[in-house]
Amino acid sequence: MEGVLLKQLDYRITIPSAHTFLVRYLKAAHANKMIVQLSCYILDGTLQSYNMLHYLPSQLAAASILIARTVEGRNPWSPTLLKYTQYREENIKPIARAVLDAKASTSLELKAVNKKYARITYGCVANLTLPTDL
Repeated sequence: MEGVLLKQLDYRITIPSAHTFLVRYLKAAHANKMIVQLSCYILDGTLQSYNMLHYLPSQLAAASILIARTVEGRNPWSPTLLKYTQYREENIKPIARAVLDAKASTSLELKAVNKKYARITYGCVANLTLPTDL
């Protein structure tokens, strides 16, 4: 039966990545350009940490948005985000803390993400100070 399904779909299947979830959640967050760039920067940084692999892609995307909204001074979570993510703020905060800890402990050799997002093209978001406590 599996083979029949795959043939019917012409083997065009994908697994949703953290970026897929991020795009959806950014719409729910009514994100401006800075929040989009900052949350992409934070999410890209999670790719460099082995410790982030035990979180779901949807959780990492939600944590990235929570951090970005906090940096911008907006309410970290909203009822719309709750509706679309199905995550409560108190469930995402520990993951956001883990993301920030991983970001702070990134080795000096792994700075490509920082270099990329320090450019004007990406709003220089790598130069922003990320919160140390959430």
